[in-house]
Amino acid sequence: MSEAENTVVFRKEIETLKVSESRIVKSRDMKTRHFHDSIELYILTEGTRYFFVDRKIHVIKGGSAILIPPGQIHKTSTFGDEPRHRRFLLQYAREGSESILLSAFSLTFEDFCRKYTGPVAFRPEKWAALLTAMEKLKQEFGGENPYLPMVKLRAHELLFLFTEEFDYLQNLKKETGGNEPLASDVPASIQRVIEYLNEHCMDDILLDDLARRFFVSRAYLTRNFRRMTGVSIIQYLTVVRIRRACQLLKDTDEPITKIARECGFSNTTYFENVFRRLRGMSPGRYRRET
Repeated sequence: MSEAENTVVFRKEIETLKVSESRIVKSRDMKTRHFHDSIELYILTEGTRYFFVDRKIHVIKGGSAILIPPGQIHKTSTFGDEPRHRRFLLQYAREGSESILLSAFSLTFEDFCRKYTGPVAFRPEKWAALLTAMEKLKQEFGGENPYLPMVKLRAHELLFLFTEEFDYLQNLKKETGGNEPLASDVPASIQRVIEYLNEHCMDDILLDDLARRFFVSRAYLTRNFRRMTGVSIIQYLTVVRIRRACQLLKDTDEPITKIARECGFSNTTYFENVFRRLRGMSPGRYRRET
């Protein structure tokens, strides 16, 4: 990351928590894998971004945050022609949060993640409270000898402020009968393609056939899919297939060769290589350790 282009304002981590703040001037494609095993809370303090999570594309603006549960594919990408933005990112490992979430919400780790997935635009007074909590966390964590119990408390305070606004907005939607419409900046055809890829990830999918199915040109499809999600169609389809393979490895005793075929990989060696690249281990080791 070049100092002239992008600036890391703050970065600290312990075994169960990662915190970073960055000011981005020139966006680049994320080089890391597109899903992880922790809860991620992405707080956008300045700018506007496309944010793609699992099957949905959101447009989020400064003053908003979005929670991404473990295992969900996600990417952020440039909105329009302006890549400049500033974000505060927290990653909470299961072992550091499970008991806290159960005590505070009476929810298991999985149930908490299912309930609080998605974006939140904060009310002004609640946004001010979130910014204050962010500064307190940075002061505590950035000290010479940070007191780790307080660091964890400050980090989870941010998570609780997010859930408070999430619950408020959900209750407001129920009262008004409102739904979450597809953002006007997101072509409906791209959203339908995402749904199709998830439902048919085991099939042999060709880009030309996909474009014809949704009545768009191949160029339009590939260009706008990458613009909205930050990844190519092939990259996304590969991650969806590996995620399905992870589920089959955990839930069944099927041979790895059969799982590879069921997930759209005709070559088992290629499947194993892709699995290692995305999950950091072989399919066999993943099965043993989960």
